[in-house]
Amino acid sequence: MVIVSACGGESSSAFVGHQIAPAPQVGALSLTDTSTGTEEPLQAEPGDLLVAFLGFTNCPDACPLALSKVSGAFEELGDKADRVDVAMVTVDPRRDTPEVLTEYVRQFVDDATGLRTEDEAELQAVSDAFGATYETTHDHEGMTAEVGHTDYTYVIDDTGSVVLTWTADMTIDDMVNDLEILLDQLPDRT
Repeated sequence: MVIVSACGGESSSAFVGHQIAPAPQVGALSLTDTSTGTEEPLQAEPGDLLVAFLGFTNCPDACPLALSKVSGAFEELGDKADRVDVAMVTVDPRRDTPEVLTEYVRQFVDDATGLRTEDEAELQAVSDAFGATYETTHDHEGMTAEVGHTDYTYVIDDTGSVVLTWTADMTIDDMVNDLEILLDQLPDRT
């Protein structure tokens, strides 16, 4: 795996996030949309982008920070943000029920999607496809005790390719820069 990146700063024609070569392919995988109960592929709608990450609603810092940054980037993008969807894949499905996950993600982005599965093998396949890791430990009663996960945010195109990966230190301006470049590369909707 090769990671290609550029340094942050003022808006430019270079990505701040990382492009991984070859690009991870996640579009063949699907999870349950917590608001509709339907299976949704991990890929953007035709001609759009999808910003996704793996996390959990009881996360004290990384998950709310990532969603806050994405929300801030959407505010900066204005109408351009209409071509970008947001999804959070829970790595803690025991506590992140469909209702809890949907409510959580929509506190940050009105039409964000919560994605989940209770099938451990399916969740591991999703994590592996992104090149991410997570670990959930449980107490003697089977209740979730601790959760850890890779703190990356991914931009996925309409073919299911991860076209960009952001680390936790990406700023709102970095995200806006990268999304504007990617959106400019998309064909116009006519």
